[in-house]
Amino acid sequence: MADNIALVTGASSGIGRATAELLAQNGYYVFALARRMHRLEQIRSSHIEPICLDVTDDEAVRHAVARIISTRGRIDVLVNNAGICQPGAVECVPLETAHRQLEVNLFGYARFMQAVLPHMREQRSGCIINIVSALSRISVPGFGWYSASKYAIEALTDAVRGEVMEFGIKVVLIAPGLIKTEFVPNQLRAMERIPHPAAYEKLLAGVHNLVAREPEAPGPEIIAKAVLSAVKVSRSPVRHALPLDSKMSVMARWLLGGRVFAWAIRLRMKFS
Repeated sequence: MADNIALVTGASSGIGRATAELLAQNGYYVFALARRMHRLEQIRSSHIEPICLDVTDDEAVRHAVARIISTRGRIDVLVNNAGICQPGAVECVPLETAHRQLEVNLFGYARFMQAVLPHMREQRSGCIINIVSALSRISVPGFGWYSASKYAIEALTDAVRGEVMEFGIKVVLIAPGLIKTEFVPNQLRAMERIPHPAAYEKLLAGVHNLVAREPEAPGPEIIAKAVLSAVKVSRSPVRHALPLDSKMSVMARWLLGGRVFAWAIRLRMKFS
């Protein structure tokens, strides 16, 4: 059995895929989880084992963790990464869609933490890494429901960290800013499916303006490297914000205050 066992959710593309591949290259046997099995099969190797799973399925999560423990004996790293984003005005996004976003982004993370923590406590070691967002410390127009889910993950993660540190378990937040993946194009397509009145035309254009630099953004490898560093370093920072835009946005919110920062964001979105 491999000494180091990692579990990565949302591993079929983007940050999850890059993380699974990098961990596998650095001595971890990785269970790569996602809904799109055909994508997972592309990264199957001697050190990556795909599992088709929906993070909103309680029984499937419990079964997957039990299977890993029964076959490999331990779980050393959990990378909670699976997530969805539904942009749009808070007024217009259907509550059913908002519930789905929270179910995946918040409770999906919680399901896996609850499933792996008993085993990590027993072995008195482990590392949980929750991927959040630059928008988990700031909230901007058009991303209210997404930010709400990420704010909630930050709060939950900070509580869990204090609860389990005495058991030798590290809990780390990584907050990506704009990263070049499929995520932004998928967001924009999702926004187009939500009917908005004409009064929100500027808002919708502003969302496009805000993510317009995505083609020039760093790739997901930068986040995968941060995950690997957090796993390997014994006393890693509890929160990593990267690339630079993520760090700067949080700092700007703190320096400028709420009112001025909100004006600056509207200016950036070009609807003020």
